[in-house]
Amino acid sequence: MVQFIYPAMSDPPPRFDENLADYLHQMKSLSLEGQDSDEKLVIALDFGTTFSGIAYCFLNQRNAKIASILDWPGAEGESVPKIPTRICYDPETNDFNWGALANRMENTIVGVKLLLDPQQERPLYLPTGDIGQEISQLPKPPVNIAADFIGALYQHALNEIAKQVPVEYMDMCQKQFVLSVPAIWSDTAKYATVQAAKQAGLYPVTLIKEPEAAALYTMHSLDFAMKEGDAFIVCDAGGGTVDLISYEVAALTPNLQLKELVPGTGGMAGSLGLNQRFVETVKNLVGEDQFHDLKKTKGFWLAEKAFDKEVKKAFRGRLTEEFFINFPMASLDDNPDLGLESNTWRITGKELSQIFAPLITNILRLIDDQIKSVQRRRPGQPITGIFLVGGFGSSQYLRACVARRYLDIQVLQPNDAWGAIAKGAVLSQLEREATVTSASFTKHYGVDSWETIDPIADIDQPTKIWRDGTTKVKRMTWYIKKGDDIARDQKIRFSFYREFDKGCPPTIIEDSLVECADTYVLSPKLKKCSNSDRLSYSEAPRHPCKGRRIGKNCTLITDLRSVDRRKFKEMIDYKGRPYQSISYDLVVTLKSALMEFSMEIDGVQIGTVEARYGTGM
Repeated sequence: MVQFIYPAMSDPPPRFDENLADYLHQMKSLSLEGQDSDEKLVIALDFGTTFSGIAYCFLNQRNAKIASILDWPGAEGESVPKIPTRICYDPETNDFNWGALANRMENTIVGVKLLLDPQQERPLYLPTGDIGQEISQLPKPPVNIAADFIGALYQHALNEIAKQVPVEYMDMCQKQFVLSVPAIWSDTAKYATVQAAKQAGLYPVTLIKEPEAAALYTMHSLDFAMKEGDAFIVCDAGGGTVDLISYEVAALTPNLQLKELVPGTGGMAGSLGLNQRFVETVKNLVGEDQFHDLKKTKGFWLAEKAFDKEVKKAFRGRLTEEFFINFPMASLDDNPDLGLESNTWRITGKELSQIFAPLITNILRLIDDQIKSVQRRRPGQPITGIFLVGGFGSSQYLRACVARRYLDIQVLQPNDAWGAIAKGAVLSQLEREATVTSASFTKHYGVDSWETIDPIADIDQPTKIWRDGTTKVKRMTWYIKKGDDIARDQKIRFSFYREFDKGCPPTIIEDSLVECADTYVLSPKLKKCSNSDRLSYSEAPRHPCKGRRIGKNCTLITDLRSVDRRKFKEMIDYKGRPYQSISYDLVVTLKSALMEFSMEIDGVQIGTVEARYGTGM
């Protein structure tokens, strides 16, 4: 059995050595001598669509332990690793309540994480409509609201951590921040999340994919035995989203090395969909007229809470099970045939299974798709395990359904599945017992540019006469393709060529990085994109075409003011007029979950590049 040694997990928080006072005195002396402390505190934030939490670890403490923040405002004495991602502003003072304190308030903002990129898919339990209008009615831009929530979460965490250690030690520690994001999160949303964290005081911050963090935690907590070549799927089922990604064990020595097998997938099948279906079931139970009055009462809120906190977690799938949900002081008409008597509803396992059914079906479909993708990548090789994490991932009924569907695959579920992501994010920053060495991209990334025409492949495409007299057509150049395995910290060069009038060299230039999530081919006989042939991940549209999820990822703003003017070449166009040109590379470095950009000329980094993200093309 392969054993991987990680710093131990600890709930409640760790205690410090008895000789800490002497140690602090020594560290203060070093500080007075002008030396920086090497003491480090890792703080990981799981900023979720519906629930959020924080875990932390003092790296230099003897027997370092990872702990979760378990005491939250408004949690009514419960020790829980997460609180609701909710925030409610006072319209007069602009003060706000957050987390569980905002549960029962009017005009509470939920799902602000999804508004960081309005083009993100929204779960069914959130209202549909004009997203732009919804954003315009907010008291602040979504990034600022997210920053307020993250800042409140962080400051509360600092106060809780400070209860365990001396203030002097807290002040002395260098703080490392990790923030988890969904595997299928857009680059725009990732960038906005980083900006919100920066506003909240968490900077610099490292991003990590949520399933990646969950995989690290699960392998640690379950002491999962594996061998080189094993493959497993992580299913992070939360309140709003379900996020899946697959890994292969690339090496066991000198440390555990994992690589992503296929692009991550996901959907809006989170457990809050169960709450919505529960509400609809109650409405059908009592009738439209009674429900109109019932939903305004505290009794209905208590019934919702009982379903969310107790019933849906306790359900094991047995159709003969019975649970009782009370509606205090509701004055509902009795209906014994449907189990409703004395404002108490006897809900059976059969009825609960019907509430669960569409979400379970959706999750199984997502797992099916991931399994099929892995099997296409590794024909004839088995999948070793399926890891279930997240709030919904802790459901015993979900685990039973998955295990029943995949009899030849081990289904694993850590005890603290709800807090797995935050703790796994901390693990990613410790002495790296495990690393993810490569990522499998979920989209194509490239640019559109004018290229020399191919009379067959570019038939019927718009053309343009260029300065050198050649006829050119606008064509896509994909530098990263969907399904590509890209090593962490690998540099990818995007070659660019610019022309401009003589005597007018630019100081700032802009280029658009384009993305495409779909795999389509352009038939030479057609003037539009065709999806009649689904090819391998390496295929992508040859020409710019609308309506196939091709859009602008970001605008790359390059500062050329420091570039040697001799790098600009003197040219003569086909009409004898002078002009200038410059060739350069935009370099993409893959840093965890977000790309970083720089500029090179002749292999030498020069100038600066800013990535400005927007919301489409």
